[in-house]
Amino acid sequence: MSALEKYQWLSSCTGMEIHIRPDNSFSCRYCTVSLEKDSLSIDQKQEAEADRTSLFKKVPADKPLAITLTGKGILIKKIAATQEVSSEQLSQYFPNLKAEDFYLQNFQSGNTLYLSIIRKQLVDEILQLAEKAGLKILLLSIGPFAVGQVLRQLNSYDHQLVFDGHRILYNKSFEWEEYQYQPGANAEFPIKIGIEPLKEQFLLAYATAFQLALYERLNAAELEVETVKSQLLQFKQDKVFKFRTGALLMLTFLLLLINFLVFNYYNEENAVLLSRVTQNTESTQSLNQLSKDIAMQESLLKKLGWHKGTSYAWISDQLGKSVPAGVSLTELQVNPLNATESNRLRKEVYETGKIKIKGESRELGPVNEWIYGLKELGWCKQVNLDSFSPATEGDNRVFELTLVF
Repeated sequence: MSALEKYQWLSSCTGMEIHIRPDNSFSCRYCTVSLEKDSLSIDQKQEAEADRTSLFKKVPADKPLAITLTGKGILIKKIAATQEVSSEQLSQYFPNLKAEDFYLQNFQSGNTLYLSIIRKQLVDEILQLAEKAGLKILLLSIGPFAVGQVLRQLNSYDHQLVFDGHRILYNKSFEWEEYQYQPGANAEFPIKIGIEPLKEQFLLAYATAFQLALYERLNAAELEVETVKSQLLQFKQDKVFKFRTGALLMLTFLLLLINFLVFNYYNEENAVLLSRVTQNTESTQSLNQLSKDIAMQESLLKKLGWHKGTSYAWISDQLGKSVPAGVSLTELQVNPLNATESNRLRKEVYETGKIKIKGESRELGPVNEWIYGLKELGWCKQVNLDSFSPATEGDNRVFELTLVF
């Protein structure tokens, strides 16, 4: 069982055997076990005689409880089967019995199935007594079959286990071959769980507690009783909820601690930086003023049409020299006015780095030739032919160019 599973399950529990005598009195055996890491240890054992009023008087109320019922009122039948039998099929194996009056338990061992039945009235009465005593039963079984979970731990001999009136024959695979109840039959040798001695009358109580302690990992022999199943499910949900709540609180605390440490660290760093900022306040103010002055001067230069120190007269001269025959210029604007932006902003906005050219030519060829020539100039980045008017008989055609430099 992983550490995570252990924290969401139980760390200790009590197993109880209630042996019903012919006179309807009870012989009770208790065994409390605890889980620590990967080992299971026996903490407490007790035996008592009881009637219905004192049945659960000595059971620890602070630990989960599992019960095995033996003795009067329990019928066991062995059949050859590999599948469990349902309550609806009960009459096939126990004729003349009303199935609705009995609880059924299946115990599979190899190809053998042991069917155990007990009257619902008796079980319900015991559950009510446990409820009045403030106990919640998480697992209920009948007969000796819980011992099947611990059979490999025992020091039995000749493939036979005898204890407290129960006789079990099994094969080398620990599959049950025969079971008999013989009052007065006792173990020939002291029974040991591993190396720990255990009185035979407590073996079934121990096996019952073992089933509950390792319930998540075993195929437990259990009686199908709805109230017990509901209590077991509720117990599981409560344990998971408490574990997750605790984990969430631990995580929240850890995050708060990390947050405090990080805040403290950066608070100290901030104090150091604040000291430096205080010392450099005058320098920062001077730098801000200088930045404002530079921005103002750049804005002024932009308004004046300054563009990287380019000589507009030289550019105009270069354009004039490059005009081919058949083309005449009518207008030349360096850094032309952007009418759209000027109207939107209600102030003059110029397109710095551009030249607008208007001219006339009878044919498109000279204009294209001029455009190719302009693109060869090192200072000219881009030339666009914006428009070329349709042909009119006897007149020159008007064109517009945009240069980017």
